[in-house]
Amino acid sequence: MGYTEAYESDLIRGDQDPLPWRLRAEITALALGTDRLLDIGCGTMFKTLALAPLVRQVVGVEPNPRMLAQAHTNITASAVGNAVVVAGRAEQLPFPDSSFDLVTVMLAPHDTSEISRVLRPGGRAVLEKIGDRDKWNFKTEFGADDHGPRGQFADLDQGQRAREYEDEFAGLFDRVEVREGFWATYYSRTGLELLLEQTSAIRGFDPVADKAVLDRICQEWTTHRGIKTIQNRMLIQAWK
Repeated sequence: MGYTEAYESDLIRGDQDPLPWRLRAEITALALGTDRLLDIGCGTMFKTLALAPLVRQVVGVEPNPRMLAQAHTNITASAVGNAVVVAGRAEQLPFPDSSFDLVTVMLAPHDTSEISRVLRPGGRAVLEKIGDRDKWNFKTEFGADDHGPRGQFADLDQGQRAREYEDEFAGLFDRVEVREGFWATYYSRTGLELLLEQTSAIRGFDPVADKAVLDRICQEWTTHRGIKTIQNRMLIQAWK
């Protein structure tokens, strides 16, 4: 998935009801000024840069070349002096063991064993991940193709991802907490199309080929605030 300016657009975030948590506040509660923080899958760093005042150094790692290039541009434009970004993948982080005090993941792919490896003893991890019932009313409308349901995680039972992550982290960390949250979000049609183009919510989404599905979604789910869906997120906090 290539980078476009739409990635940073508020349109793909929609008009949201109050969230069950604020991710920056959750990270702030665990961050120390002496920490070295790693953000996995940092994208263009536009979220990661907000964490820089909390810690000694913030490091972003990103595999997408176009997002990586924009991340460098964003760092330069911000004039933040304690932020860097490097190329790398979540499943093979380009850092030695015990390199960081705090690891964050903001809706990006991750590898739990790699997070554990690069964290120092006493280190902490904060992850926000997409739940299996995220945007469920949209995903069911897109049906299936030769590879199964087109909606991301649409083949999972409700709550399955949360249970799997809790077991996975419990095997590598001394303590883990997993919370699930749900809230309503309302999109314009343009915002919804941008969201589906810029994320993995619907496999193979094409605004032209999928026009009839989008028309049906708009007809069924439009309210005075916009096209309604329910967001489902997991907040994972782990202590090594």
